[in-house]
Amino acid sequence: MPVRMVRRKTVSAIPQPYWTSMENEDEVHDVVFAVDRSLDDCIKLLQQGFPVEQVRDVLSRVPMAQKFAKYWICQARLMEREGNLEVLPMFQEAIRVVREPVDELRSVVFDILKKRQIQGLSPMPKESETPETRVHDEQEGSDLMCTPKPVGALICGRRGGSSVVKYKITATPGGKRSQQGAEPGQVDGHEIRFFTPVRRSVRIEKTSLRYPTALQEHDPCVTSLCDLVGESKEEVKGETQPQSSPVYVYRENEALRDHVQVKLVYPEEVET
Repeated sequence: MPVRMVRRKTVSAIPQPYWTSMENEDEVHDVVFAVDRSLDDCIKLLQQGFPVEQVRDVLSRVPMAQKFAKYWICQARLMEREGNLEVLPMFQEAIRVVREPVDELRSVVFDILKKRQIQGLSPMPKESETPETRVHDEQEGSDLMCTPKPVGALICGRRGGSSVVKYKITATPGGKRSQQGAEPGQVDGHEIRFFTPVRRSVRIEKTSLRYPTALQEHDPCVTSLCDLVGESKEEVKGETQPQSSPVYVYRENEALRDHVQVKLVYPEEVET
């Protein structure tokens, strides 16, 4: 009688490429961790005031560093230490190369651009401020005797050689103009908007359209009250339903107190 062979069930081994891929993932994770830690060390060296050449030498030895946002943060800080504040081209290159969020890098670039704007401002002569201060003192002295009620206000911003004072239009905390469906704050059916003086670089204003969308300003800015009235009329024309015109509230900017003059208009001045 023939003997039947018993077949044994064999468990197929896991394909070798599976283990290879796991090992590769571990290696990649280790490399990413090492690069990130090295870039953190470079940032700490800059914060501690180490020489630029030494930090740049350490940065050049980090492999694949350009794929990380922290590498470009180091580059921006190195440029700042060397007095080169033209960081926008560097930021554009970083967006093209980096494959991770660049929020922290964007904040660093903004800080450096603000510093460049401040350094580019020419100091205002104190002699030109003395007569204006004297006029304000005389007006305050007359107000002590009689305080008439103003009927309007004149707002005037100074223009420097490389900067200009503009006025940013923002919605009240009830909602942002850029958000669809958000209801802005209203009083008696009128939308309330803030009218805040801000300083803008003339050179950046001319080239702002070439900036990345993330660096472009989203809130509108006007150069005068006349532009503000024109913008309001354009919005009214574009509305399908008649709406009340917005009410603008002037909000003072502490940083520009010496560069913006607000003069109250009284009834006797209007009559003359």
